[in-house]
Amino acid sequence: MSELLVILLQHGYRYALSLTHHAAKAEDLLQDAWVAVIQAGGPHEKNYLFCAIRSRYYNLHKRELLVPMEPLDSISESVYIAVEVDYTHGFDEPRLEAALVQLRSIEREVLYLSAVEGYTAQEITTITGQARGTVLSMLTRIRKKIQRYFSANEIKAVSHE
Repeated sequence: MSELLVILLQHGYRYALSLTHHAAKAEDLLQDAWVAVIQAGGPHEKNYLFCAIRSRYYNLHKRELLVPMEPLDSISESVYIAVEVDYTHGFDEPRLEAALVQLRSIEREVLYLSAVEGYTAQEITTITGQARGTVLSMLTRIRKKIQRYFSANEIKAVSHE
């Protein structure tokens, strides 16, 4: 497997993980999307793969709303996203994960595309189908939600001491 293909699939996995927040579901989603890209003879490009992943995720999400699925086992798998965090500011991984869980899936997707993949608002509109103004306002709301989360938790931590 070529190095460029490995990198493309790693980007696809991280994107799928940002949508699902579950490692096994992200792997399945990536596999389904990659098979569809190959069958369609589509280009091996990040934007094309992301669109395939996104459409499969939302189709799966709609199906789960119609027919709720019960897990086969009761073991929950916790997923931690590897993020480089400056601990001097008090942002440890569990707190960051808890802040991200507060976001809606579309907000996590937009945040991931902007912060991790480095896409511009215009590029995010192409991938998600949202209007540019919606993406920009969503990024502002996301930043404020995360700031409020950490501010509220700092107040709680101070009051417990």
